[in-house]
Amino acid sequence: MPISEWDEEASSIASRYLQGKYTACDIDGENCRAFCDQEEIRKVLKEILPPVTQDELESEVQEIMKSFEGADVIDMFDFIDALKGNRFWSEAGEVCVKELMYLDCLQSNYGEKMSVLCDDDYDDLKNSLTWDGSEVVNLSGDEARFIYAIAANRKGEATMGDAEYMALKEKLRGEGSWVVNRAPDPLEKLGLNTFLGYIHRSFQT
Repeated sequence: MPISEWDEEASSIASRYLQGKYTACDIDGENCRAFCDQEEIRKVLKEILPPVTQDELESEVQEIMKSFEGADVIDMFDFIDALKGNRFWSEAGEVCVKELMYLDCLQSNYGEKMSVLCDDDYDDLKNSLTWDGSEVVNLSGDEARFIYAIAANRKGEATMGDAEYMALKEKLRGEGSWVVNRAPDPLEKLGLNTFLGYIHRSFQT
């Protein structure tokens, strides 16, 4: 579904999320980026596109970067327009992209100490996903870190070392967590695109 057909609140949150990714402020609101160059935009794209294989991701990044060809510095609003109009978010669908934003906000806040969304937007995003029936809002902190790490690794953007990953996996397995078994989440079982569904499909290619 095109972003233009999303729920108005979700579409607005997506715009502010993209603005937050562009400016990349520290958690206290300091040290914000004013402008992004081509390399910085490529890095951001790898973080916010659906979790696919490295080859698929590179193809997606190259396609979107065509929008900025010849520009040394990418205007923030051009960046937002390009992402909200890109076919990869459209194909993933509203629920999957909201899950992606939610998990990325968690990672940014707790892993990188960077602020992407304000508290009100974060709460509204979480409530929206709860209403959708998304399982990501019920994940523990460790479960969220685990699936984010898998997604990042599939893209070639590791967020933790092998030893830390295996220790976390064994901890979750000992707790009986369903995420370590690559089990489909409830929405995936219904045939809907989800963040976890993208990860599961990436292992089949």
